[in-house]
Amino acid sequence: DADHPDEDSGKYHGSKGRKNARSLSGGQMFLMAVLTSLTAAFCLGTVRRRHKSTRAVPDTDNATLLEPKAKVLDTGITTESERKVGAENLSAPRDLSHCIENPPQPKSKIFVDTKIEPLWLPAYPSSLPIKGYADFVSALTGVPKAAKSYYRSSPSVKRCHNPRSNYNIQAVTCEIVHPIVPCQRPHPSAQAADFGSKVLLSIRNPLTAFPALQQSKAEAYHGQKGQVEKGEWIKFRDQYVGTTNEGILFNEWKNFIMEWRDMKPYNVDIYMPWEYWSDKAKGPALAKRLSLVFKQEGFPILYDDAECLWLKHFYEPIIAEEHKHVEEGWYEPEYTLAQLEVIASGLEQFVGEIKVKWGNKDEGNGKRPGDHHLVGILIGYASSAREAIREKM
Repeated sequence: DADHPDEDSGKYHGSKGRKNARSLSGGQMFLMAVLTSLTAAFCLGTVRRRHKSTRAVPDTDNATLLEPKAKVLDTGITTESERKVGAENLSAPRDLSHCIENPPQPKSKIFVDTKIEPLWLPAYPSSLPIKGYADFVSALTGVPKAAKSYYRSSPSVKRCHNPRSNYNIQAVTCEIVHPIVPCQRPHPSAQAADFGSKVLLSIRNPLTAFPALQQSKAEAYHGQKGQVEKGEWIKFRDQYVGTTNEGILFNEWKNFIMEWRDMKPYNVDIYMPWEYWSDKAKGPALAKRLSLVFKQEGFPILYDDAECLWLKHFYEPIIAEEHKHVEEGWYEPEYTLAQLEVIASGLEQFVGEIKVKWGNKDEGNGKRPGDHHLVGILIGYASSAREAIREKM
């Protein structure tokens, strides 16, 4: 039972064989091919190639990380949410020395007497440290295999549910990559009875997300050991990123976010950028926010201090893998000036499109939960692309 189907299975959207795969775009077919390898490649953050301009998490992406109803500025900067939940400053590293000196112990297992449906976790490929996240959620809630994949299929498990099971909690989150590979039979919006209304959306800066995809494909299908050759990255980059606003990968990255932002009857409660997981300020804050959401949904919480679990399951493995790549001499994949401009301007245009939607309430759009946080993240990503442009000039 693989967590993700192979290219021939067609299980993403309920088809049999390869018939429906022919109707997919070139980018969708490419991404279907690499999805199989992502679980292994990112278990410990193995494809961790950052452009130097993305090393620091921009300060414009703090909005509503901890408190979804806080007042925020259009820049996405939180005005009062941090102190409501106890995060004094999201730009200051947290002191987690107590996690080592006096590790927290879990509470006794909590009995849940009502049925609780899992939450959707749409994750752009390469944006979620899969093993770290799965271990974190299981430790936090005490639910075995709490983080499931929508594509894991067996006689007892289908779409993150076991029809034969009487357990009140069968999963906490259900990972999916729709609409990169479309899920139409049934569409996620038609499965609201089987999932909670809150969505956790995992994303990553395009500057590092795209080389991560290429690295994973090389490892899965070409037996790549170590980093791909720079020449291979350049070929991939020029083919899939391109130099116009018709670039396959950027548009699919953007459409992935907008599909879930707009999807009803759900609301994106948390945007989870890959960059947060190894950030000493935003990583612990994100762990606390996840714990709060799970608790609000009725899931058991065995640890009051989710920050220590973040340190163990996210920060330490990711940093160890990064150090390994440095020792092995991994290069930082670069883009041409034209490609950087396409990404930067695309991100800036994306921000504008979301803000335009805020004024279109008559068309059923309007402001959606999490929008200020998303805008802040996108501004941060655009700033990193602009910084990369300045460095090349």
